[in-house]
Amino acid sequence: MNQPTNAWLLLNASGLPTIRQLQLLAAFETAEAILGATDQQLAEVQGITQAHIKKLRTAQQQIDLTKLRQKCADHQLNILTITDEGYPALLKEIDDPPPVLFVQGSFTKADELAVAVVGTRKCTPYGRTVARELATNLAQRGFTIVSGLAPGIDGEAHTAALETGGRTIAVLACGADITYPRQHRQLREQIAHSGAVITECPFGTTPLRERFPVRNRLISGLSLGTVVVEAPSKSGALITARLAAEQGREVFAVPGDIHSPNSRGCHGLIKDGAQLVEVPEDVVDGLGIMLRAVPAREQRREVELHGDEEIVYQALSHQPQHADAIAESCEISPGRVTSALMLLEVKGLARRFAGNTYVRLN
Repeated sequence: MNQPTNAWLLLNASGLPTIRQLQLLAAFETAEAILGATDQQLAEVQGITQAHIKKLRTAQQQIDLTKLRQKCADHQLNILTITDEGYPALLKEIDDPPPVLFVQGSFTKADELAVAVVGTRKCTPYGRTVARELATNLAQRGFTIVSGLAPGIDGEAHTAALETGGRTIAVLACGADITYPRQHRQLREQIAHSGAVITECPFGTTPLRERFPVRNRLISGLSLGTVVVEAPSKSGALITARLAAEQGREVFAVPGDIHSPNSRGCHGLIKDGAQLVEVPEDVVDGLGIMLRAVPAREQRREVELHGDEEIVYQALSHQPQHADAIAESCEISPGRVTSALMLLEVKGLARRFAGNTYVRLN
């Protein structure tokens, strides 16, 4: 990963709001040009005030870049700028992508197929179970699981992805030198080894309440869709869902007990048009894509198959295939393939989607 110039680090350290940094970049094209501009030139950019200019000049005068780079090295951070080739493509599409990201771990091409799994910190046993089941299955299918490292649903989603050998990304609402919550320090280290822990915040930024909604746009922005597992009517997870919708990404919600306060947010999302999720395939189908699954490990089939069932099962993949194409690859009649597919569905080994296409579930 390319090391950014000092100008990028100073731009980030200035603490200017992201939208102001992006306005300056639009006007001057590079961080070096921004810091090299006169106060008058900076003031000519719409939205830039004298207070913003003062923050830039303070960063230039007071930030010790040698110490800052040493901090990055001490925390094993890569620094990614919006102009770098490795910057996440999905994140760059949102209206306010962070010009600088601090990354513990790394992004890969696989992270272009990411799903956010979010929810309340005070989740029920039902919520924990559902979060783990969804994250496990989606990770096995090749999705990167994105969440916010919080206790509850976030932590369950990260942990499940790790346990199945998948990738996961945690987005912090604080500086990279802070782990929040503290009890997830070990989980953070595990995520950094099997994905990435990222933040846009300068060093020393504390996880204040107002930082979390700002952070949530990155969780949704990194993801093709956001799944809300459990959320009361006032929940940060609902902010993430709203941001996902505004970013043109899919929103999913898991229904729950109608008497539980933790279900009200999800039920509200469903009433407003979010896609209802009962099984992981609902997420995959709702995204309108099916990726070629690369399971972290083969799952042992405990169901006995006979004749055509075994042949058809071996022809299936996690990428959708039309029944006629399956019949052609198996070199058996469409009628026999249809019968075998029906039996495989009953046994939980296949699922039918729109257009008479089928995918393998195990």
